[in-house]
Amino acid sequence: MTKPRTKDALAGLRELANKLVWKNPDFNLLHSHPIEDYPLIARVLQEQLLKAHNRGRLTLPDLSAFDNSSVAVFSDYAGESSGNYYTYSILVCGWNYIGAFTQRMSEIRRIHALEEKEISFKDFRMGQLRRALPDYLTALNNLLPGFLCTLVIDKKIGTLFGPDGYKLAEMLRTEGVGEWKPVVTEKLLRITHMAGFLTTLLARNGQKVFWMTDNDAVCANEQQHMGALSMFERATRIYRRPNQEFPTIGGATPFEPKSLDTLDILSACDVTASSLEHYLTRKDQLPEADLLVKGGVDSVLPWLATDGIGLKKMALILNQRPDGQIEYGTLDFTPVSQPADLTLIPIYM
Repeated sequence: MTKPRTKDALAGLRELANKLVWKNPDFNLLHSHPIEDYPLIARVLQEQLLKAHNRGRLTLPDLSAFDNSSVAVFSDYAGESSGNYYTYSILVCGWNYIGAFTQRMSEIRRIHALEEKEISFKDFRMGQLRRALPDYLTALNNLLPGFLCTLVIDKKIGTLFGPDGYKLAEMLRTEGVGEWKPVVTEKLLRITHMAGFLTTLLARNGQKVFWMTDNDAVCANEQQHMGALSMFERATRIYRRPNQEFPTIGGATPFEPKSLDTLDILSACDVTASSLEHYLTRKDQLPEADLLVKGGVDSVLPWLATDGIGLKKMALILNQRPDGQIEYGTLDFTPVSQPADLTLIPIYM
């Protein structure tokens, strides 16, 4: 972020940052049944989030600050075509907060001649997009209060939903929820349980919820999208706290005609999921000394290492060991050197 020029500006940033932090987060969402009855994906999220918080490595946003009434959830994924990992990025933010971010993005698009070009990992080869990337990431950090969580899953792991995981496609078809191939059903469940858990964690009682996910095999048509939205709503019910209700849960895939306001937020999930998949796969394949990444990834990885005034971040990984057991933990990135324009803001918990 740009360094404040006055003590008053720094004091204002400190006050804002502290108002946007959830001081006493409640991580206990797996409370209605024995812990082993919940999917592994939920158990990992709760355990690792709590551990990171207790170590002082995680702060969560207060999405009820400034009377915010709606929570927006954005999700995108990577690893379908190649690589060693599937990656799932979920961004939960305050919908009432996005005005300053969208205004800044209009300026960034004009400065870098992006016009209506989507900010996407697949187009990192474009010079103007790579030049815009640092400004884009800074705008997310400073102007979009929320939590960006990425789950990296070893492709050797078949299912995270117990011994019946491979039967779930037939179960969903029989119940009339929707029809997906088994491998797509596994993806659907990973996405909706992760998004449902994070939404229930961060949204407060009475807030409205809106979920936007990328167009892909999970939401290939309107019927599948309605089924995915139903699964998302069911997941929030699994993890809700007592007396926690969301009066409205809606959803969409990217709007047509194109809405840059939402697309620029969704792009944060795209560039995060794809950059992590790209980096970790290359790290598996090449010696550290020979590790080179695609242009643009070298901007995203240091950005993941630091939180912004409003946007907080975390990445987790699940690997399968040679004996078939699953091990998991957080992915922590440390920049080789701190950016020259970095300003440290103390948070009082």
